[in-house]
Amino acid sequence: MPDLPVDNTAAIRSSTEGDGLATLKTHRDRALGEANRDRLIVFSAQVSILATFLGVWEVLTRTPWFVKNTFMDPFFISRPSLVAQRLYDWTVGAQAGFIWPHLTSTLMATMIGLVVSVITGLLAGLLLSQNPRLARVLHPFITGANALPRIAFVPLITMIFGLGLASKVVTAWFIVFFLVFFNTFKGSCNIEKHIIDFCRTLGATQSQITWNVRVPHALAWTFAALPNAVAFSLIGVVLAEFVGSTVGMGYLIITSLSTLNATDMFSTITLLSVLGISLVTVIRRVERYFMRWAPEFRE
Repeated sequence: MPDLPVDNTAAIRSSTEGDGLATLKTHRDRALGEANRDRLIVFSAQVSILATFLGVWEVLTRTPWFVKNTFMDPFFISRPSLVAQRLYDWTVGAQAGFIWPHLTSTLMATMIGLVVSVITGLLAGLLLSQNPRLARVLHPFITGANALPRIAFVPLITMIFGLGLASKVVTAWFIVFFLVFFNTFKGSCNIEKHIIDFCRTLGATQSQITWNVRVPHALAWTFAALPNAVAFSLIGVVLAEFVGSTVGMGYLIITSLSTLNATDMFSTITLLSVLGISLVTVIRRVERYFMRWAPEFRE
């Protein structure tokens, strides 16, 4: 009998699928390798820029001509080696533990002020965006309040709330609130009308539209403001510590100024920079979690 034709469809399909999976894995591994190389290049460039800046600073403050004829006198701007030594002394050296109460005080006030500002700014922006008439009524008053020179109110806030935590938090809130509010309000208002109409056509209630359409859309705008909000919250706290405080990083800066101690001042500024970078990094992590649906954070 002649041989019957053999059906190789299943084998061919299995082989094709296997080749497709192998190709997909190869592309994924290649993309991962390129991403790792890109991160390494970026990190190397950042380290090089920082090392160059610190090296130039150190060399110029040790060069007699620059010390004598320019502002590169270490009496005024210290030098990186002295700053590093002071940070070591403050943390684990001769003055171990000195810096922690000041850093903790500033960090706590900054975080509380930031959280209160974000919550109140987010709620106010969402509520006002759903009431256009009320928004038009309050517009000149909100604009006028936002135009106030906030720094000028720091002594008044300190006088009312005292020299403790409350005045720092209120100052941070007063500076950050409008930044979060305007971003949230703009984001909530900047939704295509046909999307809202479509949701209503499907029978969505006002609360469902708010939670499933307005809030996710406004969060993208709110998170865009948070890196600046972190910086302004930290600035507000330090300003309050300038005016009146017995603890905190701002208090250390004012004390350094009164004693003409540039090393202490630049050491404090360095720690504030590290604190700001750390807080922004945390905010980015939180943003990645809540905004994981956004194209920016999709894997």
